[in-house]
Amino acid sequence: MFSRTSIQTKANIISISLSLAATFIITALLIILIGKNPIEVFGNMFSEVFLSGYGIGQTLFKTTPLIICGCGLAFCFHASIFNIGAEGQLNAGAFAMSLIALKLGAFPWYISIIICIVVAFGVSALFGLIPAIIKIKKDVSEVITTIMMNFIIMALINYFLVDFFAVKSTMHTEKIPEDMMLMKFSSITSFFQGSSLNISFIIALALAVISYIVIYKTKFGYEIRAVGFNPSASKYIGLSPDKIIIITFIIGAGITSLTGLNFIMGYKGFYEYGFSNNVGFTAIAVALLARNNPIGIIFSALLFGVLDSGGLAVNEIVPKEIVLVVQGVIILTILSINTIVDKKFNIAK
Repeated sequence: MFSRTSIQTKANIISISLSLAATFIITALLIILIGKNPIEVFGNMFSEVFLSGYGIGQTLFKTTPLIICGCGLAFCFHASIFNIGAEGQLNAGAFAMSLIALKLGAFPWYISIIICIVVAFGVSALFGLIPAIIKIKKDVSEVITTIMMNFIIMALINYFLVDFFAVKSTMHTEKIPEDMMLMKFSSITSFFQGSSLNISFIIALALAVISYIVIYKTKFGYEIRAVGFNPSASKYIGLSPDKIIIITFIIGAGITSLTGLNFIMGYKGFYEYGFSNNVGFTAIAVALLARNNPIGIIFSALLFGVLDSGGLAVNEIVPKEIVLVVQGVIILTILSINTIVDKKFNIAK
């Protein structure tokens, strides 16, 4: 007899494998339809991404925010909270992080970074708390409220950035003190020379491991999954679904703010409007592909990082929008195949 955990793991592996295989076939057919050779396209993508230190570094750099944001969304999804507001939440936190960093130049760098992380987490969490309260008090779907919050947050950031904090004739803040910048891998080894990969990648990996432990190995993680599985039944084991929803929304939204470490402290040194480039939305696909398992999110984020980096490499052969098509196909296949596999293994939702 197989345990429920082993059955779930087997179902996850089969579901993900089938989704990726279906995506590969559909993408290859699409490339053929536009008159190009899929072998050439995939070959160029592979060589650009994996056959140079710069390509690997840039791929991991693009993977980092997806891991962070994906982990934040995994907390929400396990509680059956479909948070679509990560794009706005992470921008709010990153904007706050840059402003606080500019004010803490006289403090030791390690104290400044900790304060920046705490403040950024709190700001993003606040914008997660709002839709959570609306959901509980008014029973309004978090899908609607979080989508609308994205527009509100980005409009507020645009207002404050342009009118108060932007460097003249730009859409970014001033540069933070140099001693608050995170170490780049290129300063450790010449293999990654020229790439933007920095130690926030290590932070992202640590976050994924911690998220996995919290979700699957702690009482709180069990409570999150219990509420997500059946909110009504969870009341009979002494849980408060409303309380769990609020806490989970706060944690999930707060985690997304850490994407600012990668761009602001690890790369540019300032907040730039639109820097996230829809990471908050792509992370939804990342989390879904990994079936909300934080360890799996590392690998699904890497896949999307490869697609992002590789898309630039094949831009001369096929339109770069082909990457967006691939991402869309992955979402559609994982949703449809998940349902089929779950029925096959008799896994209840």
